[in-house]
Amino acid sequence: MIEKAIQNLILGKGDELKAYLEEVHFNVPIPNTKAIAHCHFVQLDGNGRPRVNDFVNYIATKTLEYSIPRTEIAKAKEYYEKHKSPSKLSELDVKAKKLFTDITNTGEGGEILLYILVQEFLKIPQLFCKMPLKTNPQMHYHGVDGIHAEYDSTADMLALYWGESKIYEKLPLAITNCFKSLKEYLQVAGGSDAPQERDLQLVKDNLDLNDSKLEDAIKKYFDKGDPLFNKMQYRGVCLIGFDCDKYPTPNQINSSQLKALITAEVNNWHTSLEKGIKKHTHLDTFVIHVFLVPFPSAETFRQEFLKALSLK
Repeated sequence: MIEKAIQNLILGKGDELKAYLEEVHFNVPIPNTKAIAHCHFVQLDGNGRPRVNDFVNYIATKTLEYSIPRTEIAKAKEYYEKHKSPSKLSELDVKAKKLFTDITNTGEGGEILLYILVQEFLKIPQLFCKMPLKTNPQMHYHGVDGIHAEYDSTADMLALYWGESKIYEKLPLAITNCFKSLKEYLQVAGGSDAPQERDLQLVKDNLDLNDSKLEDAIKKYFDKGDPLFNKMQYRGVCLIGFDCDKYPTPNQINSSQLKALITAEVNNWHTSLEKGIKKHTHLDTFVIHVFLVPFPSAETFRQEFLKALSLK
């Protein structure tokens, strides 16, 4: 059954983020749209300091599973079982980190964080990652930030989630650029010049789920000459990160108090999301999951991510 096979693609136990992120709310509908908002903030330690560095170091541990094809990981695991040596896994870890750019304004930390959030909180596995296709680690790979998929038994559809991650200092800019990018993949119905056509072809040509039967089943949904193509529904999933001045200096407030301060701002953020979505024709009719993550500093997050990968 395709639904169960796709669910089996989920990696991890699903509770790894609790030490680093605190939930403000989950599954909150954005008025007058089909968007659904989720909000989390960076946890404070016992002295009321945001655990940004620890959080980034955790994100860096996911580079291998995010960016290396599943068959390569499976072979490395087989080698470990046979030889009791993690050398092949270590090689893949080095290979994964070399795929990331050291450009100062890199958005790749946000891209991998989006992958983690979607898999852990929404339980929707990654179908395709662009990272293995990079030919130059000093450049960003153009196109969508990631593609996730689930089988929606209620709608009897394969739901394909186009991912966009934007982490900026200002929330309005992050919202504007996020939906400006996402609309290109959701609004256009198809055709050879549609923005998503290139990415769909890349998925078909590079689909690697370490399960040939599942790969064949999913590829049928991408075949425009197959009736199953009409059973594929485009959706969106976004990470919007931004600076938030509610984070305290040391020994000032605890996580519960910070949560209350952030909760007081959430309605304003939701209003901004609604306006940002409705700027684009018909974007409000698409299912879009939006993760809001306020940071003490978006720039610090980027720089610490580069350090965690030993790129700076």
